[in-house]
Amino acid sequence: MSDEYKEEISRKFKRLFKDLIGNLPGAVYIFILFYIPMAILFAISFTVPRKYIVVWRFTIDNYIKIFTDPSYYRILLNTFWIVTIATILLIIISYPIAYYLARINVKIGDRLLLFTIIPVEINYLIRIYAWRVILGENGLLNLLLISLGIIEKPLTIFFYSWFAVVIVLIHEWLPYVVVPFYVNLKGIPKEIYEAAMDLGASRLHVLRTITLPLSKPGVLSVIFMVFIPTLGEFAIPSLVGGQTGVMIGNLIDRYLSQFNLAIGATLSFFLLLFSLILSIIMIKIFGYEALYSR
Repeated sequence: MSDEYKEEISRKFKRLFKDLIGNLPGAVYIFILFYIPMAILFAISFTVPRKYIVVWRFTIDNYIKIFTDPSYYRILLNTFWIVTIATILLIIISYPIAYYLARINVKIGDRLLLFTIIPVEINYLIRIYAWRVILGENGLLNLLLISLGIIEKPLTIFFYSWFAVVIVLIHEWLPYVVVPFYVNLKGIPKEIYEAAMDLGASRLHVLRTITLPLSKPGVLSVIFMVFIPTLGEFAIPSLVGGQTGVMIGNLIDRYLSQFNLAIGATLSFFLLLFSLILSIIMIKIFGYEALYSR
């Protein structure tokens, strides 16, 4: 074995050792704060349901109950319906905003983008309670509609309904949708637009054949950043949802609040499984490489 070959192997081992040492703190951090709690929760999901205590006796009855009880599927379908409507409306509202910000002057676009992010700095619960004041039976929206003569008495659809949950979800997640679209659209070279326009393509044709196809990674980012996390939402439906706005997150919160850890843990992993299936479907549709491409 030549000296050069030995030195090359030695350099590779040193580089590998440095990489392992460099990544070790982060790996330990994730393992302790994420994987260990998840493993404990997964183990609890196979225990006998009891309030305030965990009976460490293996059973799969919790999963059989969840997969066979229609009430859980109704709540899951209601969750899927609410989140789907909110995500579609978020994309419809956010895409034109991001498109406009990406096409105007860079300094102006960045400053206007800042205004869409500022509401995130306000406390999450304060924003939800603000919507309670707006959407309530005696809220600002009903008072405005009555004063304009559009309605004679307050409408109840605005509050304690799935409609209210969708409205508040849109407000809460709008910045998280605008920013990925903005970054994605900003990454499309202007030369592509100029070349298409020089060849006689109209603005609508450019939008349909160039901008929208190249925006596919942005759509996938929105699905992973917004659709999947909102499946576990419980604060918004609890405060503005009522009977028609119940989501599976409320059910998990209810069981965990009652210290029924076994059912709460089982529902959590049921939601995780549902989220994984949706993620796999989205990756099959858009392609795995689209998740990391600009």
